Amino acid sequence: MGTCPKCKLRIRKNGNHVKLGSVWMHKMCPTRSARSKKTA
Repeated sequence: MGTCPKCKLRIRKNGNHVKLGSVWMHKMCPTRSARSKKTA
């Protein structure tokens, strides 16, 4: 779909996104919950 400008992650069709104008953004960026195990 696109890339979230907040977390720079790919947005997939899972309903966790919102469209502002022509830019897709996550409603809740999966930076802490999903990426914490991989980075830390």
